[in-house]
Amino acid sequence: MATAEDAVKQLIAEKGRITFAEYMELALYSDAGGYYRGHGRVVGRDYYTSPTAHPVFGALIALQLEQIWRLLGMPTPFEVIEPGAGDGVLALDILDFASHLEPEFGAALRYMAIDRARPAPADCPASLQWLRSTGFPVQDIVGCVISNELVDALPVHRVSMRRGSLQELYVTLDGGRLVEVAGDPSTPELADRFAQEKVRLEEGWEAEVNLTAARWIQDVGRGLTRGYVITFDYGDLAEGLYTPERSRGTIVSYYRHAPESDPYARIGSRDITAHANFTTLMQAGMQTSLRPIGMLTQGKFLQNLGIDLFMKEMPRRRMGDRERQANRMAQRELIKPEGLGGFRVLLQGKAIPEAPLAAMGKDESFKAGLRKRLKGLPTPLLADRHLDLMAGKYPHLRGEWEGLLT
Repeated sequence: MATAEDAVKQLIAEKGRITFAEYMELALYSDAGGYYRGHGRVVGRDYYTSPTAHPVFGALIALQLEQIWRLLGMPTPFEVIEPGAGDGVLALDILDFASHLEPEFGAALRYMAIDRARPAPADCPASLQWLRSTGFPVQDIVGCVISNELVDALPVHRVSMRRGSLQELYVTLDGGRLVEVAGDPSTPELADRFAQEKVRLEEGWEAEVNLTAARWIQDVGRGLTRGYVITFDYGDLAEGLYTPERSRGTIVSYYRHAPESDPYARIGSRDITAHANFTTLMQAGMQTSLRPIGMLTQGKFLQNLGIDLFMKEMPRRRMGDRERQANRMAQRELIKPEGLGGFRVLLQGKAIPEAPLAAMGKDESFKAGLRKRLKGLPTPLLADRHLDLMAGKYPHLRGEWEGLLT
C-alpha cells in the first residue's frame, strides 16, 4: 500500500527536488496516507485544540455571532462559514448554544463547515452543511468566517539567508534519505513578501513564508460581501516571527503531544505546523477590502465575551466533584497565557458598521446583558465529543478521583 512517504519520493524522482511547501502538502494531505487523511481522529492523540478542550469556547463564539448578526442588521440568512472544521466539534458546540439564544437569530443562522480531509461527523445535524473542499469556494457571504488553527497547517516555503542572498530550502533524496538543499527561490513572491513586510533576514537565519495563507485570506475576502473574519491561531506579527530567537524558523512536528524538530521523520504519522504570520493575513486581506479591526490574545477575547461569568455559574449546577473539576480545569486551559490563552485572534471586517465587537472589550453593555441572561441559558459542559484533559494530565485518576484541584 502506498504511503505519504512514497508520494514524496515519487514527486522528487519526477522533479529532482521539491519545495518544502510541496513536501508539507503531501505529508499532511496526500490521499496515500497523509497525516490528516489516514489516522482517524488526530485531535487528542497528538494534540488538543480549544474546541475540544471545552464547549464554552463555542458558546462564547455563538454569543459573539449573535451580536454580529445584530450589528449587520439581522440579515436572513446569516451565514457562518468555518474552513478547516476538522471533526466538527466547534460547529456542533456553536449550533447547540445558538439554539438557546434569540429565536430569530437561530432561525437566520446558516452554518457551513468546510474541510478538505475530514468527513461530516456521524451526529451531523440538519442545521450543519458539510462541504469537502480544498480552498474557499463560497461566495456572496453576509455573516462571518471563523477558523481555528487552520493557518498553521497550511504548507509553507522554507528559506535561508546565505552569503547575502535569499535561498530557498528544497527537499531531495540522498541515498534514499530526505535532505535539504539550497537553491534559487522557486518564485519571486518569497522575496516580495519580505519586502512588503519590511523584514530583513540576517546571515544564516532560516524562516518560513506562507504564500498559501495569503491566497486563502484573499479568497475569503472575495467571498465575503459584508461581515467579519475571525482567525484563531498561534503565531505573531512578522516583526515577532523573524527574530534572533526564531532564527531557525518555527516548524514543529507533533507526535503523541511531544514536539519534535525533525519534520522528515515519521512522514504521514505526525502533524507539521508553522507559526501563523498575522501581518501576511492583514496585508493580503486588505487587497480584497478586508480591514483589520484588531488583534488580541485568545484569553482576552474569551474574557471580554464573559468566560468568567460561565465559570462562576458552573458551581451552582448540580454535578459530581470530578465532573465539576474536569470542567473547571478545561475552562482554565482556554485562557492560560502560556497555553491556549496565549493564541492570537485576528478580527477583520468588510463593509461593516463602526460599532465595536463585544470581543474587543469596548461594548460595556454586553457583559451586563449576559449577566441577566445567564439564568435562562444552559451551562456548557464537557460531552463525549470533547477531551477529558484532567484524565489526560492525571491518568491515574481515571478510576478514582478526589478533589485534587482547589
